Amino acid sequence: MQTSAIPYRVADFLKEHPPFQFLDEADLLALAAHGRVKFHESDEYICWQASPHTPFIYVIQQGSVLLWDESTDPPTLRDIRGAGDTIGIERFNGSLTNAYSVKSASDVLLYALRAEDLEPLVARHPQAAQYVAAYSAVTTDYKASSDRTQPHEIFLADLLSDSTPVRCSASTPIREAARLLQDSGVEALALTNGGDVVALLTTADLLQWIAAGAVNPEQPAQSIASASYLAVALQTSVSACILAMAESSANAAAIAEDGSQHSTLHGIVTASLLTPAFGDHPLTILQQIASAPTVQALRALHERARSWMLENLTLAALDWLSAFADLLNRRIVERLLQLSGNDRSDRLLCFYGAAGRSELLTRVAPSIAIVGEQIPALQNQLAECGYRPSEPPAFGSLSEWKSRFSGWIRDPIQTESYLAHAFLDLSRVHGPAPLFDQLQSHIRSELAAEPAFLQILAHDCLSNLPPLTFFRDLVIEESGEESATFRLEISALQPLVEVARVFSLASGNPLGASTRLRFEAARRFLPAQEAIFREAAETVRVVLFHQARAGLRLRTSGAELPLSTLSRHDRQVLKSGFRSIHNLLELMQRRDWLEAL
Repeated sequence: MQTSAIPYRVADFLKEHPPFQFLDEADLLALAAHGRVKFHESDEYICWQASPHTPFIYVIQQGSVLLWDESTDPPTLRDIRGAGDTIGIERFNGSLTNAYSVKSASDVLLYALRAEDLEPLVARHPQAAQYVAAYSAVTTDYKASSDRTQPHEIFLADLLSDSTPVRCSASTPIREAARLLQDSGVEALALTNGGDVVALLTTADLLQWIAAGAVNPEQPAQSIASASYLAVALQTSVSACILAMAESSANAAAIAEDGSQHSTLHGIVTASLLTPAFGDHPLTILQQIASAPTVQALRALHERARSWMLENLTLAALDWLSAFADLLNRRIVERLLQLSGNDRSDRLLCFYGAAGRSELLTRVAPSIAIVGEQIPALQNQLAECGYRPSEPPAFGSLSEWKSRFSGWIRDPIQTESYLAHAFLDLSRVHGPAPLFDQLQSHIRSELAAEPAFLQILAHDCLSNLPPLTFFRDLVIEESGEESATFRLEISALQPLVEVARVFSLASGNPLGASTRLRFEAARRFLPAQEAIFREAAETVRVVLFHQARAGLRLRTSGAELPLSTLSRHDRQVLKSGFRSIHNLLELMQRRDWLEAL
């Protein structure tokens, strides 16, 4: 082959792999024209740990290399890289020296590209820059390409038309207020007193009044409006507004200048106003769940909700979609209790495990703990609603639950408490809050009386390790075992969850906090370890995203997924996450953190 053809051959290879696939072809040709081809036999050093970078970025064309951490005794294998992977690209993230020594594991052919030529090209292309950043740290700012703006990126101000909100005096008779609603074509109007909005009257309020007998249509409209109303700021995101309306069970909310009930009214938000931000509408789904007449109707609404979640799932949207999924699970359980006549006010229902942490985005049924009598039909009803089976609801009296927790904490070996760790993620779903507070206070007092339990809990965190790396569509475990399946939940999510739980219990946080919130709290308690906890929190988001995406697509738990379903970018971000998990486990193993809390 003629020498002039070599740059084209190199460019053709590069454009099949990130970050080069994001660069212009002319730039790739120029880059290749100034590069070199290098060959290494097996077991040769390509670069040395802690030595300055060479002027080149190396791209593996064929063969494989091993990355060794030689600061440990004996040296530790940290990664395996093959065709299409790069060596030395970490310099673009601020690294002045090689993080590891790199040795060839076979005969290796490398393309050596001048770093000074590549760096400005990467800086000009955001997708290339995001991929390069993933070589050094967990990055959660990349997203799948989509032309549609996401709900968390749209503000209520963007949805308002030029029309002014319809309003009338709070003393206006119901008959006249109803006519005003009909004539204006709106779903809600503002009731005012002395210029201030004091209530919102919705069509739902009128229907409820009519259903109750429509007594005295001449009475003031305020008498049938909700006793309190929700006000949200003009710059509230659509996602935040939905969660606020769902939490308060509001059919409408006042869009006020600064979110207070006494600031300037700009409009009234109802489900229909939010429709342009969505295909289906999550708020409408939640509202319909509250009045679903049968379990079959609940199943259809559940399916709609999961389909909508998959359509809107991105890394940036994960936090609020997790909160939405939690509301969805709670609303369905509450409606099932109502339909079966089991919504007794003296019985406490809690979520635990992933559902207790608001981290259950797939169709797996939430794990339920009941303080009170068993509800035999609940598990079957959840299955009829389209949930995948999980553990049967656990139940018992308050004294029985206190006794269980005392046993797990005071005698963890005999009671096999490692099987019950998920119960330390309790969050209340239905029933008396004082009952939940009593149980939580008892758990806290037992933990304070038995500090050794936290050390046992910390030791148990070390039983699951992340994989060593991904290589040629295989997961390489620390033991050397190879698999085409990534055990996401066991090897990546579970270590993060368990470590965060230990720090949360040690610092006195509420039981049902999410893993990311627990790491954020740990950052405040242990500021010297801030970087470790920040990286761990970002890793949690990445892992939960992949679990949700796989679970919602395949209608599974998302606990395991074929490695072939992950892009090279996904794999690189996850590999950085593995490093953050190792750093977290090493911190946990030192135990000096316990004295600092």
